[in-house]
Amino acid sequence: MTACSTQQHCDLLITNATVHTMDDNGSVVEAFAVRDGRIVAVGSTGELRSTWSAERLLDMDGAVVFPGFIDAHAHLYGLGEEAVIVALHGTLSVEEVMNRVRIRIADLPAGQWIRGRGWDQNDWAVPQFPNNTMLDDVTRDHPIFLSRIDGHAAWVNSRALEIAGITADTPDPVGGRILRDAEGNPTGILLDNAIELVRSNIPPPSQQERRLAYLNAVHRCLATGMTAMHDMGMDAEDITAVSSLIEEDRFPFRMVGYVDGRGDCWEDHLKKGRQTLGNQQLVVAGLKLYADGALGSRGAWLFSPYSDDPGNSGIPIIEKDTIVFEARRAIAHGMQVCVHAIGDAAARLVLDSYEEALRDASVVRYPLRVEHAQVLHPDDIPRFAHLGVVASVQPTHCTSDMEWAEARLGADRILGAYAWNALIASGATLAGGSDFPVERPDPLLGIYAAAFRMDDKGRPSSPEHIGERFIVDPAAMDRRERWENGWYASQRMSREQAVRAFTSWAAFAAGMDNDIGSLVPGRWADFVLLSQNILTIPRERFLDTRILETWVGGERVYHAGE
Repeated sequence: MTACSTQQHCDLLITNATVHTMDDNGSVVEAFAVRDGRIVAVGSTGELRSTWSAERLLDMDGAVVFPGFIDAHAHLYGLGEEAVIVALHGTLSVEEVMNRVRIRIADLPAGQWIRGRGWDQNDWAVPQFPNNTMLDDVTRDHPIFLSRIDGHAAWVNSRALEIAGITADTPDPVGGRILRDAEGNPTGILLDNAIELVRSNIPPPSQQERRLAYLNAVHRCLATGMTAMHDMGMDAEDITAVSSLIEEDRFPFRMVGYVDGRGDCWEDHLKKGRQTLGNQQLVVAGLKLYADGALGSRGAWLFSPYSDDPGNSGIPIIEKDTIVFEARRAIAHGMQVCVHAIGDAAARLVLDSYEEALRDASVVRYPLRVEHAQVLHPDDIPRFAHLGVVASVQPTHCTSDMEWAEARLGADRILGAYAWNALIASGATLAGGSDFPVERPDPLLGIYAAAFRMDDKGRPSSPEHIGERFIVDPAAMDRRERWENGWYASQRMSREQAVRAFTSWAAFAAGMDNDIGSLVPGRWADFVLLSQNILTIPRERFLDTRILETWVGGERVYHAGE
């Protein structure tokens, strides 16, 4: 116990609970005291009641308490804007996407942009990219921009192409690709940096629209037990919107923001160094860059071509010198760099760049990060720990991708994909996230995927649950590890590791481990009450766990009954 021998006063005393502190020893206590929003003592109910008086004394009746969950890679505005765009998640055909667009068009005047997100051709009966003529059949009066689920591909109609001036003569931008038909005409599918050719013509949201989106997203997150997240891509307008909500005391949440790419916003914040607003409700911590695209759209940069797309090795987006330059500057100013790298070639580039940048650094206050670290060459796995680089992973990407990932990578290269246990065994720190709105904002689902390598339907549980239409090598169906006890179950995290990835390890990844991620003296009293113990409940009942209450800074901000 940490407490004084004479009675002291606190604002809140939580007693008679099962508190998983997630400290270094995995300690479980019954009670903790809170003053000015931070924990000042932990221990048994009897000890703390004898040494602390409290304004509020709460008996939790044995409730299970964990630190508030942290999503280490997500997009808060993207989640909030789902209320105003066409939601395409879960669509199972081109026709279903087109029907949703038709419904939206009925309410809008001609000429207004139609925006949507969430389609995934891998979920369709014929897993092929669509084209602009399909959307032209819906309308030519509205420009249409539909982002793929991962945000690394966009599907647009001919009107959008016309507005952007994209023709057969338009060259592919650096780090991007315009897909074309046999005659060289654009098909309406844009990959990675090519997306900006159209997106730059879409009117930006107003400040009021941004604020409403952030409020909507925060409330959704709190209901999942999430008390903090790392936002991978904020611009100056985003920072202004969140700052205004904090000033108005309307942002009961913690957000670690990373500036979206190089430019004026990054230069401005680099000069200021790491910034903290409110009670650490927004920390502007660093820079987000991209080294490649995504696996689902075959833009992830690989050492050798895709097994299901010979001749295509993905799209490299950034030069090594750029990463080295920005990493050196960030380190010198006490900030971080986070680089998206999904393919093995992209991960190698980022690690090589970080190694060069770290060589001259005398002090590194906060860790550099590789976002996704999805496909790794075996030689690069131990380099994360050696360099002190955090692997920021998204467990539900694994369970969403498992039906087709082997088709992309082949039976050998898949062994270095989603290699969480190998990274942990080598000494690396893993931070867990969802990349919402790509995946659902649900830390419990992420913890489940990390610990069991199964989706929310309990798949795979037999060979039939692995998408046979995506298997390049039929003999691979005989590899029992592909489905027995989870997909490539040897790479599972333990349950405790999975929880740490969404609490203490995620806090460390953002340089916040002295403030959040564990329930020990000095940390903010950010915690969640669960209906059952996720460390011990049988797997089959894990996802029945309910969020009963969410607390931020010693204040209850979500209650299941309200």
